Amino acid sequence: MNNLRLLLPEAILATLGLVVLLADLFVPVKKARVLYHLAWLSAAGVLLWTALTLGDPSAHGVGSLWSVDPFSQFFKVTTLLTCVLCLLLGLDYKELPEKHAGTFSALMLFSTAGLMYLVSSTNLLMIFVALEVVSISSFILTGFERQNHKSNEGAMKYFLFGAFSSAILVFGISLYYGAAGTVQLAAASAAPGPMLILALVLILLGFAFKASIAPMHFWVPDAYEGAPTPVTTFLSVAPKLATFAALARVFGSIFPLEAYDLTLLFSIMAALTMTIGNFTAMFQTDAKRLLAYSSVAQAGYLLIGLAAGSPLGREGVMLYSFVYVAMNVGAFAVIQAVGSAKGSYDLSAFDGLSKHRLGLALSLMFCLLSLAGIPPLAGFMGKLIIFSSAVQAGHWWLAIVGVVNSVVSVYYYFAIAHRMFFREPADEKAIPVGAYVCGGVALAVVGVLLFGLYPEPLLAGVRASTKILP
Repeated sequence: MNNLRLLLPEAILATLGLVVLLADLFVPVKKARVLYHLAWLSAAGVLLWTALTLGDPSAHGVGSLWSVDPFSQFFKVTTLLTCVLCLLLGLDYKELPEKHAGTFSALMLFSTAGLMYLVSSTNLLMIFVALEVVSISSFILTGFERQNHKSNEGAMKYFLFGAFSSAILVFGISLYYGAAGTVQLAAASAAPGPMLILALVLILLGFAFKASIAPMHFWVPDAYEGAPTPVTTFLSVAPKLATFAALARVFGSIFPLEAYDLTLLFSIMAALTMTIGNFTAMFQTDAKRLLAYSSVAQAGYLLIGLAAGSPLGREGVMLYSFVYVAMNVGAFAVIQAVGSAKGSYDLSAFDGLSKHRLGLALSLMFCLLSLAGIPPLAGFMGKLIIFSSAVQAGHWWLAIVGVVNSVVSVYYYFAIAHRMFFREPADEKAIPVGAYVCGGVALAVVGVLLFGLYPEPLLAGVRASTKILP
């Protein structure tokens, strides 16, 4: 029972999701949007609780299926923060049907709870169950705009590819059980052998699906383009970061890459993911698809930190994960505001944005430049530590590939900036911005600027949260 206490935040969040779902049956349609507010307050409350216990030793411990340590607590805070910000964007997203407000909100809470279980799991079956909770919720959320053909198409492709990746993961777990005699990660005693190596590779591919790592990234552009924008924002951040936390636990703490000859595989996947993401993004004409491929590239940068296999690499992954929330949520918030007002997410919708909404244009520019790693914004510090970890580990070529890809990304990020500041608007149509979107954008920009100019508090928090319990 004492061990169950460690998972109270997740249990409470899932219970609140059930409450919101049941409330959907009784709340009149005209007042259904109150359920969005209820879900947002629920997630914010759990976020506050988790953040306050971040440095509390009594809130840490090891159960038979999970490990609640400073590392997992850090990523739980990151995941909850993403959920809170995305629900905030959802409050101003008029395309979401009021009739199913409770269903949408509950699915967001269930998905977040699944991600929180994932970052603490030390048992492969629990990891699989957590991933399936996230996947099933994500499939439904992606196709939530049922009248939108792109939403239906994206959800179907996401579902089919997700089923395929789940089969790969289960096969990997079965091989792992055959090689190690257990599904407990910490209890593994098998020496490196062909079956165990193959099992770990298949498990890696299963994780790669959720983290949008090449070659398991093909679902990303269609799912991101078709999903409601708050859902796209959530999918581009929360599952990716939680999966990297699981990857760091499995392949950084329990199965070190060098001991199992997986360093080269991780390095190749990182280089491939960055290159595919950035070079494909250059040819996109839809803002959501462009940021979809950008998020694929960002997964490649994060994978460099894991390939380095060092404490500095882990710190880089954690730091970049936290600032990535601000960068990506801020960018998608502005895109949501423009897309909803213009009725299109085509890049031409951003022509002359600075003439009508200078604040939005500047906010999007700051977030995009941070994603590109331009100093003194927060993304620069994250990439600096990640690339430094690769150099420290002797992977010079991987750091060079990362720097080259960052330079390439400047091209398509600046293409949007050029449209906003140096092109005339196609029409004089006003761009209304809701209070909640304004709040989300403001929080994101403050994070991008603050942690770029004064990163010491975040660095201290990251260093204090790197410990992974067995």
